[in-house]
Amino acid sequence: MIKKIAYITDIHLDEDFPETLGVDSRKNWKTILKDLKSRSIEEVVYGGDIGKKSSNSWFFESLKNYQLSISLGNHDNFSEVIKHYKNDSHRDPKELFYCWELGFFKCIFLDSSTEDISNKQLKWLQTELITLKKILLFIHHPILPIPTVIDTRFALKNREKIQDALQEVPNDITVFCGHYHMEDYRSYENITQYITPAASYQVEKDPEEIKVHNNTFGYRVIELHNEQIYTEVVLF
Repeated sequence: MIKKIAYITDIHLDEDFPETLGVDSRKNWKTILKDLKSRSIEEVVYGGDIGKKSSNSWFFESLKNYQLSISLGNHDNFSEVIKHYKNDSHRDPKELFYCWELGFFKCIFLDSSTEDISNKQLKWLQTELITLKKILLFIHHPILPIPTVIDTRFALKNREKIQDALQEVPNDITVFCGHYHMEDYRSYENITQYITPAASYQVEKDPEEIKVHNNTFGYRVIELHNEQIYTEVVLF
């Protein structure tokens, strides 16, 4: 089995701050979708932070021809997103968390739009982690800490509980996330974490100061070859 997935995050459509940086988020988005077409990618996982509520309709319309999964970020609104996004695996009336299986993998999607993971989600996660499959965890916020000031100021509030839950199982767990507008890779025990650059603007990996720039944008390609995971970042 070979499965190719585009992981895209942090487009921040129509928001004021990217515009002050000279970022045309809609133009960036169209560039990325054109690249997906050239690579014959038909499945998209969106990692959160769509943008202003008013942009949600345009965003979801642009993805109507793709198989779409989404994990909500802190700039997303559940009640707005759920108007446009239908997922048969989703059951909760207030949070967007769900899972599905794909060959050798179990894919789990968490909702960190409130900047933490609710007790309801945590208990659900602990149950869903009981599986013989390898686990792909999609969440907007990183789980493993990285040595940057943005991590110090804007980390998921209760990520230690999530990390503990992941380490309690023997499975290999690969986390795909965004939020920090930078690329990063690190691993700890059974957890491997990939942070994906933003589709809008980037933040430098600096331990003392938050420095932003509009020099590049991009997304991540994930390829599943039977039990193996291959991934690369595409930048523009």
